[in-house]
Amino acid sequence: MNSSDHYESLVSLFDKQLEFAQNLQRKIIPSPGSFVSDNYHFYSYLRPFRKVGGDFYDFHFMDNGKISLLIADATGHGIDAAMITSMIKLSYSYTMKDSRINQSPSLVLKQIESDISQQMDNTFFTAIALVLDPKDGVLYFANAGHPDAILMKSNHTIEMLKPNLPMLGLQQFMKTMHYFDMRINFSKGDKLLLFTDGLVDAKNPDREDFSMERVVSVVKNNFDLPINLIGAHIIDACIDFKGDQAPSDDICILGIEVDE
Repeated sequence: MNSSDHYESLVSLFDKQLEFAQNLQRKIIPSPGSFVSDNYHFYSYLRPFRKVGGDFYDFHFMDNGKISLLIADATGHGIDAAMITSMIKLSYSYTMKDSRINQSPSLVLKQIESDISQQMDNTFFTAIALVLDPKDGVLYFANAGHPDAILMKSNHTIEMLKPNLPMLGLQQFMKTMHYFDMRINFSKGDKLLLFTDGLVDAKNPDREDFSMERVVSVVKNNFDLPINLIGAHIIDACIDFKGDQAPSDDICILGIEVDE
C-alpha cells in the first residue's frame, strides 16, 4: 500500500468512527418534544462545534412529580468529548434510579463525578443539575463551575444562579469538599435559561466575546416573550455578533418556563 492509499484508508476509518459517534450522540440526547409536562414549557438548542461535541443535556421525570434536569460541558471537542458525554449519560441514567440520590442535584453531580473519575483520570467537566418541584413552586440546583444560569422572575427581576461547587473532576484533589443544594422559588411566570460557555465565549472578527452581559441584555429586551422566543433571539444575536467568524466551541441553550 502506497502512502496515498494509506492516507485514504485512515481518512475512511476516521469518517466511520465519526459517523458512529455522531449517531450515538443523537441517540443519547433527548429531543425537545419528549419533555412533556403540565407545569413547564421546555426549550433546547444544541449545535456542536464539529459533527460531535462535549455539550450534553438530559432530563428525567420522577414518580413524585418532580423533574430532574442536567446540562454538562465536557472539556475538549470532537470524539473524545463525545465519549465523555456518553459516560455522563450512562451515569446519570443509573443515578436517577437511586431514590437516595436523585432528589438532590449536588449528590447527582457527586455520583456522576465519582463514576467517571473511576474510569478516566483527569477528566473535567462543568455541569448544572436541577430538580423542579411544581407542587411547592421551587427548584433545587447545584452549579459545578458552569456559567451562571439566568432566572427571570415574573416581577421582571433577574437572578443569577452562580456556581456553588467547583468544576467536576476535581474531587480527587479536594477530599473534604462539601456538596450542597441551593433552593429558590420557581413559580408561575418565572423562566430559567441555562447554557454552556460556547455561547458567552463566542467571538466576533475583532476577537471580542459575546459575553454574559450581552446575553442578559437580550433577555431584558425580550423579557415578556415565551422562553422559546427568548432563546431564538439569543441565538440570532450571537450569530449577528460573530459575523463571518468561524465557530470555535459547542453551544447548548436550555430554557424552562413555569406555565401560567
